[in-house]
Amino acid sequence: MTKKERVSAAIRHQETDRVPKGELHIDGELANRLLGREYPLAYECFEREKAIRELLRMDLVNVGEWPEWELSPGQNGRHLIQTVYGQIYEMGSGSRRLVRAAVEEIENAEAYKKPDSSKVTGEIVKRFAQETDFFVFAQIGGPVTQLDEMFSMEDFMVYSMTNTDDMHKIAVKVMDYEIEKAKIFLDNGADGIVIGDDVAFNTGVFLPPHIMEQNVYPFWNQAVKEIKAYKNVPVFLHSDGNVNAVLEKVTEAGFDGIQSLQPSAGMDIGEVKKKYGNRLCLWGNIDLDYIMCHASPDEVRASVKETIKKAGADGGYILSTCNTLISSIPQENIYAMIEAAE
Repeated sequence: MTKKERVSAAIRHQETDRVPKGELHIDGELANRLLGREYPLAYECFEREKAIRELLRMDLVNVGEWPEWELSPGQNGRHLIQTVYGQIYEMGSGSRRLVRAAVEEIENAEAYKKPDSSKVTGEIVKRFAQETDFFVFAQIGGPVTQLDEMFSMEDFMVYSMTNTDDMHKIAVKVMDYEIEKAKIFLDNGADGIVIGDDVAFNTGVFLPPHIMEQNVYPFWNQAVKEIKAYKNVPVFLHSDGNVNAVLEKVTEAGFDGIQSLQPSAGMDIGEVKKKYGNRLCLWGNIDLDYIMCHASPDEVRASVKETIKKAGADGGYILSTCNTLISSIPQENIYAMIEAAE
């Protein structure tokens, strides 16, 4: 099977010659260490991403665009950066600090302008679609993650409770932009879309059910419906944390799969497979808290094989960590994970 065929078959819950593999993201410094090269550390460096995914025999790539630009040079190596959503960060070496929210006065939500989708080029998607044989996922944001980043998290949580209607007005414009972005990615050859929307911590969902019903689920439904109406491609949700309470809503929205399935947050992939395995393709679940970062290679192999046994029966599983390949993972554990799946 080709890489695209392997991933497509897994999404359709069909058996494959082997379990497909692919991470949402691979840390740039980690990739350079594995490759023995000094590629640029930009989040989406085509040459680095292509090389590391080929080295690790992955079947897919996940890319995206988050336009931002420098407002002015700062002092001591720090710079002011504005995002397409409107917030301003002070950037330093390996860090960023929010200095102005996208909406400074929440009561002025009506005046917030939709982000400009003309700043999205789709070039990184196009290169992967034309110059590689990977299944190409392209990532957009969701109503929780994007609004959380536009404010401080504390303000996001408070405003979601005290100014629910105002937050809804902002989310309407943000999600219209995200859907436009997805269409640009599809025009440039994306095979599928990932909506990144971290809605949970380790013990449950951030927001209470009535807020989820007003400000989250309708936008999931809208995004999946409009994306699939534009081009009938698979759409996945990514969310870390314990999302057991919202999995039914994920299926109702029409998502084809879910990525993360964080075991340290109570996501038992065997149970999820039993309840939702005929409706959702499962992607992830390899533990980062202990297995990948601290266990022996033999423990990694055993964990990967057990996960594939639980989730891979009759297709419907893509192997990856429960988040991304982070820089603190020992190289031997990465190779152990890959080898155990082959």
